[in-house]
Amino acid sequence: MIFPIIEIFVKLGRTQLLQLTNYRRVDTCPAFLTPDRKRAVFLASADPLGTNPHGNCQLFSIGVHGGVPRQITHLDPGFPVLNPGCYLSSGIGYGLFRAITQDPVTSTIVFNTTMDALKLGPGAIAGADQMFAIRPDGSGLRQLTETPTGAHLPNSVVRVGPFAYSGESAVQAF
Repeated sequence: MIFPIIEIFVKLGRTQLLQLTNYRRVDTCPAFLTPDRKRAVFLASADPLGTNPHGNCQLFSIGVHGGVPRQITHLDPGFPVLNPGCYLSSGIGYGLFRAITQDPVTSTIVFNTTMDALKLGPGAIAGADQMFAIRPDGSGLRQLTETPTGAHLPNSVVRVGPFAYSGESAVQAF
């Protein structure tokens, strides 16, 4: 299957579109505009700053008038991931099942990942989808949940979670 290249654009005024990325990858995904509408937050496995050499799925932001992107997360399992990194279960979210939002009061970004984002090591709950919070500048990363990978219940039911976040919708159009 061939996937299309995805780039991030922002609409300025009624008719002008400005291209913010040129990563030529299939897994660059928009997340949201910041509440002040000055920055676009998005996912990518690109390495535009030389700080993502393994091509892991990361959260980035960039000014709506272009410029140098800011890498918000620095998730790294220590080995290269397969392309496309943001569509793998070890990325941020998974495919179309992503929980990425920004708290409108604190500006904290909330996201889910199966990666050991805090680098807790072997004692961490590996492979379990956890919720994290981080400031827009990439500081203050903290884990919000401690969900096991799943519990097998009678009748072949598998329970995972539960967790939820009451922020605004994770999907917002630019």
